[in-house]
Amino acid sequence: MEKHSAFECVRSAPIFVGLDDDTINKLTTISTHQEKFPAGTTLYTAGSDVDRLLVIDRGRIKVYRLDEDGQEQILYFLDGHAVDSEAALFTDSTHQNFAETVEDSLVCSIRKSDFQKLLGKTPTLAVSIINAFGNRLTDLENRSARYGTLTAHDRLAQYLEDTAGQVGSRYFKLPLSKRDLANWLSITPETLSRQFAKLTQEKTIVMAGRMITLL
Repeated sequence: MEKHSAFECVRSAPIFVGLDDDTINKLTTISTHQEKFPAGTTLYTAGSDVDRLLVIDRGRIKVYRLDEDGQEQILYFLDGHAVDSEAALFTDSTHQNFAETVEDSLVCSIRKSDFQKLLGKTPTLAVSIINAFGNRLTDLENRSARYGTLTAHDRLAQYLEDTAGQVGSRYFKLPLSKRDLANWLSITPETLSRQFAKLTQEKTIVMAGRMITLL
């Protein structure tokens, strides 16, 4: 495993893209790196204080809320170099959602009090964060437009195509458990199983456990 570079970790986070090396170095001095969280660890809960920005170094984290019946509704996933809780840097607020590691993860962070001191000295950082907010909103809108009007069959097929594009291979391991994938696609686990079977019968995919081959 490559040695972790705090500088590269901060610089590679999308929210910090475009900042000069001097600013990245300053961010590095106020950041904490590679805290270990095993799969199934809750990073924050609804109602807890938002007090730090998170950068995912390795692993995968799901952000979700609970409906009136206590069922998970997955909002999005955080993968390597993704950033979460940007609001922690600017406001006194509480989390509205829950965050839990889906697999063993290494998480880096920057606390609000340290960041605000630095922000006063580097206004370009504020511009970068505003751009990141815009990108996050665009991604969520695109997902809603892409999946919202599709049938369960087509949602799953589109998800598999999108995943293949992200990993750069037509053969890959499902990044989510089937339960989490069903939540992600807003369908029941039973419906998901039926759609996997249908895609297999149609010779659209070959499936072995969580390994998928798109034909």
